Amino acid sequence: MTTIFDLAEAPASVAVERIRSGIPASAFRTLADRLGISQNELASKLRVATRTLTRLASEHKPLPPDITEKVLRAARVMKKARTIFSDDPSVVTWLNTESPALNGVKPIDLLDTDVGAAEVEGLILGLAYGNFQ
Repeated sequence: MTTIFDLAEAPASVAVERIRSGIPASAFRTLADRLGISQNELASKLRVATRTLTRLASEHKPLPPDITEKVLRAARVMKKARTIFSDDPSVVTWLNTESPALNGVKPIDLLDTDVGAAEVEGLILGLAYGNFQ
């Protein structure tokens, strides 16, 4: 079975197809659990209506493309951060800590947009190469 973390690093053609078709609503819970936060908090961070998530889960329907993309984006960033930090709790701590390199914003608060996520991924890359700002 492919997890959202595997899918987040899949070839673009595979990821685009899954984004368009949607992933199970349970993937949202999986991501929240891995981040150590509630689904409501993750929904707030990613700017997703909790009511929509609840409805989709109860109807056993997949997440729509826009929400699927946000979930996969956050999973991709988490997986990239995991390459630098020793374990998931360390990743979660880093994601939830204000960063001077991001003008005092927590990395997790930028994952609702592509531009914000790219900034966080750039910071992860910088950390990998010894830039600790």
